Amino acid sequence: MTLLLIALGAAGAAGCDRGAEQQQQAGERRPDGSAPAKAAPQGKVLEAAENEAPAASARSQAGAAPQGGPARVEIPAGKLVAGSTPGDKGRDPTLEPALLDVELGGFTIDRHLYPNDPAQPPLTGVSRARASELCQQAGGRLCTELEWERACKGPEGTPYAGGAAWDPACAKAPASCVSGFGVAGMGAALREWTASDVAPIENLQPKAAAVRGATASASGVDHRCARRAAVDPTASGDDIGFRCCHGPPNAASIPSPQWQQTFRRAEIGPQQVAEMLALVPQLRDLGGAISFFKEPDDVNAVLGRARTRLSPSGAPATQPEVSAPPNTTLTTSPLLWNPAPGEEVLVVTGKSDDDAFIVAFLKLPGDRYRIASSLLLKGDPGPIALGFNGYVRRRLSWATCWDCRGESGNVTYRDDNRVVITQK
Repeated sequence: MTLLLIALGAAGAAGCDRGAEQQQQAGERRPDGSAPAKAAPQGKVLEAAENEAPAASARSQAGAAPQGGPARVEIPAGKLVAGSTPGDKGRDPTLEPALLDVELGGFTIDRHLYPNDPAQPPLTGVSRARASELCQQAGGRLCTELEWERACKGPEGTPYAGGAAWDPACAKAPASCVSGFGVAGMGAALREWTASDVAPIENLQPKAAAVRGATASASGVDHRCARRAAVDPTASGDDIGFRCCHGPPNAASIPSPQWQQTFRRAEIGPQQVAEMLALVPQLRDLGGAISFFKEPDDVNAVLGRARTRLSPSGAPATQPEVSAPPNTTLTTSPLLWNPAPGEEVLVVTGKSDDDAFIVAFLKLPGDRYRIASSLLLKGDPGPIALGFNGYVRRRLSWATCWDCRGESGNVTYRDDNRVVITQK
């Protein structure tokens, strides 16, 4: 049997002593007797961010900032698609919503950071309360974070101010880098206070002030318009400035995601999975029809292989029983996994002719998915069993022979919000 780990997401570390040819990742979920969760297989499957062609950076010069005194920009009413796509590089699912549609009323925003004069440096080193006071004295108010994001993304909804990619030149000359609406320096060289709060998440995130933008030295992905940070509102760092808005504030806000059931069954069939795999370039050439493994027969087969492996003599009556660890459930069913608030992964195991596979898809709004990772066992029809513990949120196990070296491993949700498969 040849084990092929296909990299469809961030690179994983796989210790393969059975012919592993590439590294890869994957993720999974778990049943517990509750009603199956509906999966939406008919939607489009997006490519993993790691496999997308890099976008060319381009600064928008439309509405370029004048070199004179204060100026304001009128932002028309319209729809903002707030947040980012699950799987985007640099995305934190606990802070950035997954493509949240928001209708915003029109407002006016200062073209430059306070004091809104390109001839003066932006004011930093003040708390959010002091920033709010200064905006009020100037006849305005602190912008809400969704107003800030709309002004940054512009009428085309670009990921970065003025384009699809980060232009490092913006960090050196932020006043010359403008969004599609003509607002200067957004996300370029300073973080910015907003009037909005980051809602708390139990045992994870306390209530805090929502800060947008990034410092000049931040990594490229941190300059995205959707990037949020949760900051103590009494802080007064020299890397945090602010800008003012005018007109009635928009009441729309970003809700924080909450903890969900860690694993649950997904209601999806082999034909639906086949349609999704056909949209993944690395997997569309799987040979025959897609089928799922059977439960409990194939779970027992995985345990039976382990019992036989204990002794080459193959005397099952004399072998100790092999079972999953305490609180661990073995399954071959499609699963939905909630490894972190705001993140949901569909994990499917199955086979096609003589090849078995595990595939993980990030679940997107609107009946869409994004490939997260895949493990393909060439020349081995399985079965593959998944083992999960509801108290272990960021890891589960996979095996064709339970706990056998080279035929089992772990699926892990990493701190960088990537899913990886490792082989024992």
